[in-house]
Amino acid sequence: MGARRLTLLRHGQAQAARSAADDFERALTRRGTIEAKEMAMRIVYRHWIPDLILVSPAERAWATAGIVARACELDAKRVICERALYLASPETIWRLLKRRDAGVGHVLICGHNPGLSEIASRLGPSPQARDLPTAGLATAVWNHGQWQTLRPENADQCEIDDPESMADLWA
Repeated sequence: MGARRLTLLRHGQAQAARSAADDFERALTRRGTIEAKEMAMRIVYRHWIPDLILVSPAERAWATAGIVARACELDAKRVICERALYLASPETIWRLLKRRDAGVGHVLICGHNPGLSEIASRLGPSPQARDLPTAGLATAVWNHGQWQTLRPENADQCEIDDPESMADLWA
C-alpha cells in the first residue's frame, strides 16, 4: 500500500462580498488569478500532481481548481464538484476525504476558510495554528494507511506554502 497525500488549497483572492449579488458567485480578482497560477506552477514544479481534485462549487474555488487542473494537465473527470465543500466545516471536509477510493493516492481539496485552515492546523507530527492566506496550501503525507483510517495528526510530514513565499522558489 502506497503513501497518501492530501493537499488543501484555499481559493485565490476573490472580489469583495459587496461586488457580487451572492457570496457563492464571487469571482477571482486579477490578483487571485495570479496567485492561483503561481501556486499551480509550484504544485507542478514540486511534482505534487493530484490524482483527484475535490472542489467547492463557489466560483472563486472552481476557478482556482480549474487553473491547477490545467497546469497539472488533469482530465476533467478528475475534478469533482462537491457541494458540501462550500464553506465546509473541518468535519465535513474530512468525511469527504475518507470516502476516497484506495486507488487514489493524492487528493487536492480546493475550498474555503476557516475549514481548510482548521484542518491544516491539525496536520503532521508538529501540529500548529495555521491560517492559510488566499491561494495558500498545506500538503501532508501519510506513508501508510487507507483514507478511511487516516487522521490529520498522524501525518508523517506536512508542508505549508503560499503565494508570498513564491520569490524563494524562483530566486
